[in-house]
Amino acid sequence: MGHFQDLFPSDCTTLPLFNGELLVSRSHALFCAIPATHVSLVHELLDGSDDVNLPDSLVNSLRGHGFGGPPRTAKPPSPSVQIQLTNACNLACSYCCTNSGVPRQQEIDRSTAFAIIDDVLSVHGPGTRVSLLGGEPLVVPWAIDLAECIVQHGLQLTIFTNGLLLHDEPLAKRLGALGKQGAQVRVSLAGATAESCDRVSHRPRFDAVIRGIHTLSRFGPPAHVDLMLLPDQVEEVAQQLATLRALLPPQTPIALGIAYLSGREKGANLFASRAELERALDRISFEAGEVIPAARPQPLADRREGCSCALGHHLHVRSDGTLFTCFKMEERVGDLRSMSFSQGLRSLQKHARPVELLAYCKDCPLATLCGGGCRSENLQYTGDGDVPVCGPWRVRVLSELLAEDHVTALEWPATHLLAEAHARGIEGPAALYPVVPSRHLIDT
Repeated sequence: MGHFQDLFPSDCTTLPLFNGELLVSRSHALFCAIPATHVSLVHELLDGSDDVNLPDSLVNSLRGHGFGGPPRTAKPPSPSVQIQLTNACNLACSYCCTNSGVPRQQEIDRSTAFAIIDDVLSVHGPGTRVSLLGGEPLVVPWAIDLAECIVQHGLQLTIFTNGLLLHDEPLAKRLGALGKQGAQVRVSLAGATAESCDRVSHRPRFDAVIRGIHTLSRFGPPAHVDLMLLPDQVEEVAQQLATLRALLPPQTPIALGIAYLSGREKGANLFASRAELERALDRISFEAGEVIPAARPQPLADRREGCSCALGHHLHVRSDGTLFTCFKMEERVGDLRSMSFSQGLRSLQKHARPVELLAYCKDCPLATLCGGGCRSENLQYTGDGDVPVCGPWRVRVLSELLAEDHVTALEWPATHLLAEAHARGIEGPAALYPVVPSRHLIDT
């Protein structure tokens, strides 16, 4: 391939686009759009010709997309552990991803929870992110004792709470002290106003949570507020976000939370497409004067050897001791009643499922870019974590999106990819339907 041979890994192939083709290297996890006017030149080079000159514009584009360089690397592992202390909750939110409400018949006890922390240290080491959640974790009498243990051991702590108990000053004081040591308290709100928040939560909540957040702020850093953004509340959030900020302590961070298919959320509160979600964010940004950073096109993507949940980076504990690979807690991989946490984690690492082992993906040029999809999503929509929610439509729409350097599309839900395929005139299934119910509806 003459003086251009250094540009092309030996496994380069092309995928069709509406205008040209997408050059892809699975071994290097690279991609680059080839305009229709230059496709024949690239094919000649790939076929071994050394008598081809590529225009400077195409060479620059190829080099900008990593061609001629080393293979892309994956992000460094970021191990995480989530512990659901209880399924009990003092709310009944309609979108609850864990179907929380009443405690399970048997739930992990104090000694089991503390043993998990010892195991996390022995396997993952200090700095690992550990999250406590429920249900409502703060209803567990020893929850703060466990939180203090986590911080004392040099682990990064996040507590997810609905905020109803933060008005209790002794509790808030201990949480505030943890916040000063780097722990993060995240408080969810189901709406930007009392009316919408209380309606979705099925009990009065909003005013008490605002008071609790102020109580916490007297003793430490402000809580992070996770404001749920539901499709039917977009206009309210746009109109009321500034008012909500005024109700909170100064410098309270607010993040917008998006519901996903799990637990009681069966689709009513989901955005149908990425375009719909982006329109909602644009509306909020414009009306509320908020800066919401958009995903910028990027010529390079991180290598994905598989869903991080398939590679042994994460292990999460449900309140009854069942072990899961993902925070969505859909794919069971063990049980603390028959193994220790460290045994479960080492087993998961030993039996990792990188994309190279997935039969469905063995010949796909995009495998090291998409990583075989989200395992929890695969399980829900195909019945098998090893079988992606995929088909020619997904490969084609991802090709079109990558040709535009939209690398974040590699992490979109399959339903958003299908909606994008429909919008672009790419043939695919009319809709996607779960073939198995959420694990949170089976094991309650």
